[in-house]
Amino acid sequence: MYLKKLEISGFKSFANRTTLDFSMSHDGVRGITAVVGPNGSGKSNIADSLRWVMGEQSMKNLRGKKSDDIIFAGSGKKARLGSAQVTLFFDNADKRIPLEFEEVSITRKIYRSGEGEYLINGSRARLQDVVDILAKAGIGKESYSIINQGMADAVLNATPFDRRSIIEEAAGVKQYQIKKERSLRKLESTRENLDKAKSLAEEIKPHLKMLKRQAEKAAQSEGVSAELREKQMGLYTYLWQNFQQEKGKFNEAKEEMGRTMMNLQREVDRLADELNKESRVDTVNTHLAELEKQKNEKRGKLNQLDRDLIVTEGRIEIEKEKQKNIEMIEEIKVQSIPVDLHYVRKGIEEIRADQERLIAQIESAESMDDLQDIKEFARSIQQRLFELKTDIESGKKEPAAKIEVVAKPKPVAAADSAAIIGYKEKTIALRAEIQKIDGEVRELEKMISEEIQSDRQKRQRFFEVERDFRGKQETLNKLKDQFNESKIALARVEVHEEDLRADVLRELRLNVEELAPIRNADQSAATGNDDGSSRIDRGQLERDIAKLKIQMEQIGGIDPLVVEEYEETNKRFEFLTKESEDLENAIVALREIIKEMDQKISGEFSQTFEEINKEFTKYFRIIFGGGNASLKKVEVRKRSYKSKNDGEDASGEVEDEAGEDGVDGSKEEKPEIGIDIAASPPGKKISNLSMLSGGERSLTSLALLFAIISHNPPPFAVLDEVEAALDEANSKRFGRIINELSDSTQFVIITHNRETMRQASMLYGVTMGDEGISKLLSVRLDQVGQGGRILQ
Repeated sequence: MYLKKLEISGFKSFANRTTLDFSMSHDGVRGITAVVGPNGSGKSNIADSLRWVMGEQSMKNLRGKKSDDIIFAGSGKKARLGSAQVTLFFDNADKRIPLEFEEVSITRKIYRSGEGEYLINGSRARLQDVVDILAKAGIGKESYSIINQGMADAVLNATPFDRRSIIEEAAGVKQYQIKKERSLRKLESTRENLDKAKSLAEEIKPHLKMLKRQAEKAAQSEGVSAELREKQMGLYTYLWQNFQQEKGKFNEAKEEMGRTMMNLQREVDRLADELNKESRVDTVNTHLAELEKQKNEKRGKLNQLDRDLIVTEGRIEIEKEKQKNIEMIEEIKVQSIPVDLHYVRKGIEEIRADQERLIAQIESAESMDDLQDIKEFARSIQQRLFELKTDIESGKKEPAAKIEVVAKPKPVAAADSAAIIGYKEKTIALRAEIQKIDGEVRELEKMISEEIQSDRQKRQRFFEVERDFRGKQETLNKLKDQFNESKIALARVEVHEEDLRADVLRELRLNVEELAPIRNADQSAATGNDDGSSRIDRGQLERDIAKLKIQMEQIGGIDPLVVEEYEETNKRFEFLTKESEDLENAIVALREIIKEMDQKISGEFSQTFEEINKEFTKYFRIIFGGGNASLKKVEVRKRSYKSKNDGEDASGEVEDEAGEDGVDGSKEEKPEIGIDIAASPPGKKISNLSMLSGGERSLTSLALLFAIISHNPPPFAVLDEVEAALDEANSKRFGRIINELSDSTQFVIITHNRETMRQASMLYGVTMGDEGISKLLSVRLDQVGQGGRILQ
């Protein structure tokens, strides 16, 4: 497992999305990545982002005061951002992280509103999930895998007990510490529960004694109680039987009425269907309406033909009158011409004009009234012709040569006869059509009469079905009323049953069905009849039961539930006693677990301590070129059990609230083992770490750091300017040691040291321009040729 890459977006000075690739170099060896840049360019923000994405909650450790301090705050040329996000990618081919993925990504986001979230491979997760998987992989926000500025020197300034936690972290006993912490918390909770159980048991004891005396007194009333029970059994059995009999009768009657209602309902439904069918036939029958319509159409057509016949006959009469007039005019023309010829011509012209109007009226005639007017008009024309003829005869003069001019043959008479013949033929046709339609009308009237008779018969059937339906429906309604009354009576019996059931359960603590097996015996005892007969005097039984209840109340006035209360209290006392024993056994078991965890922690710690001590001496002599250094165990007294972080089992050091055995809850101080450091550079005799110079302190802390890393190599380590105080010679030693350790640990070093840069296989440069945004430049040093040229 190793660190593949880091993506930063909006975190502190890295406003833009920035990616640092820590993948292996071209020759397959896990390299050393150096991050360089001027002061204030944002190099340390990379280490802060790593610590933050791994779950760091302290803003102080991230060099901030509040949560939005880690979000890009803006600059003169770029507005502030609303969120920050960091994603860490691991190569998990060796499954050191307990997830079934070849690559594992951990993402943390935060918004200015204060909301945040964690993602593992893109899925939402809890902080505890992130901490757990990193702890199982041997890394974490509090481990020695990330050493920020000043943390190396802080090891020398730490207390002996805090130094021990570093050794324990390297020993890998965190899981045992977590189990011990949980056991200690459970032990404390168990002690509290034991105290509560004992306190409750002590409170119950006096009340239990009093209840016991009352229960013993209540036992004296067993005779009265037994007799009362027998009487109640007899009475309740008698009532139950009666209710069952009544219920059976009502049920039988109800079922009979139900069957009758069902049959009647079927009959009513049948009649309703028939009634609907008859009603539908009555309303839907359109045949009669269709016949009436045809009859009316035929009568209308017949009336039209009658009118046409009358008009045609009238036209024949008019044609005849017209023909007569024409003949009269022609006759006048061949007669002698009167002296006053102008008078005659004027009369003839007027008569001709009237004839033209007469012809127009004949052609437009439509009714008998029009024909009557035309006849009157024709007679008036005839009258005028007659008068003109008379005038001519009275003053006539023999015509000369003009007679030939005026005289004409009479073809008009033949044309008029043809018109009359045409009208007569039309009259014959109209009469034939009228006779035919009249026959059809009579046939339709016959069919209508038959249809009316059929409808009358159907209506008669409809009314008969309707009367039958109403009668059946009325009978059904009466049956329904009776059925409802039966249901009400049955419900009343059932209510009495429920009351009786409640009384039996309250008085006898029995279900009413349990009365049946002991019915005869109880009734015999209740009535005094040895033959077991069921003749019971209900009133006498009720009076006996009332007297017995009074006697029960007079026996010391003891609550009838006192025995039950005594039994419940006694059970609770026994339960608390048993619970106390179980809690005491649990305390013993927890002590054993804690003792076992202490032994494991102590064993692992002792072994790791010896190995790290040897490595510390080794690296101290390498770095200083001699001298001597060692780790020493010292006793440190801790007072009471308290967790640094009560909300997290995976973090915080637990101090046992202990006495001699470490778990008895004593408030006395108990000696604990801490770690002290002794260091003497070559040629010096140092009795206290405070006597070391700044460079010597840095070298000593680095020697301890290298010893821890060599004992339990973490997958990666981030060192933030830990060698800043070293001179050139010591820097070379530092570089050689880092190079040796890089075979098992991937290093990301933030540095200004040139010697450290030479050891790096990849170099990232961090710069910051006028925008106030950190930017990256990267190069692999194994690709740098002579003259500083980059090899392709």
